[in-house]
Amino acid sequence: MGKREDKARATRAAILSAAARMVGKVGYGRASVSRIADEAGVSAGLIYRYFATQQDLFDHILPELGEAMLRHIAAAASGIEDPIERERVSFEANLSFLDENPHMLRVMAEAAHMVPDAHRAYLERIARAYRRSLVHARAKGYLAEFDDSELEALALMFIGAREYLLERYSLNGPELISLPQEMRDTYMKTVRRIMGSPQL
Repeated sequence: MGKREDKARATRAAILSAAARMVGKVGYGRASVSRIADEAGVSAGLIYRYFATQQDLFDHILPELGEAMLRHIAAAASGIEDPIERERVSFEANLSFLDENPHMLRVMAEAAHMVPDAHRAYLERIARAYRRSLVHARAKGYLAEFDDSELEALALMFIGAREYLLERYSLNGPELISLPQEMRDTYMKTVRRIMGSPQL
């Protein structure tokens, strides 16, 4: 890839990052193109070279944040074969990603109403990734009480548990605080009980 393409990709990424931060600060409704441009240090006109409309820009924020989060989690869990340890490391990586990107919580919280198509695509992408993790666990002999048709529901329940823990305990006004250790421990205790002992 040439320098021009590299610069274009970097500019687009910088605009999306600025848009995510601005939505995190003021919400979708007040995150105007001019505010996003100021946050990114570019002109408003330049934004329209990369995104057809403000809605087009908004529609890309959550899916791209979601992909970045999945890459972060995958990198942390790479090479871990034990499903329970993999879940623990993945959960901690999920938390560390949000520590680094606290704006994602508001982006997610408002997405269902403001960018419903993007929100649906994000949920489907996260659910597919989680389901793959559960398929891996079953292959290792865990989740013996569940069959393949139940893995989708399990994936959604684990995802929901994570998100509600974060919403309930991680937000203190605009501040992101650390999820209490007892909440982390309870989550993992639940995971271990659902996973069960390996049946090989």
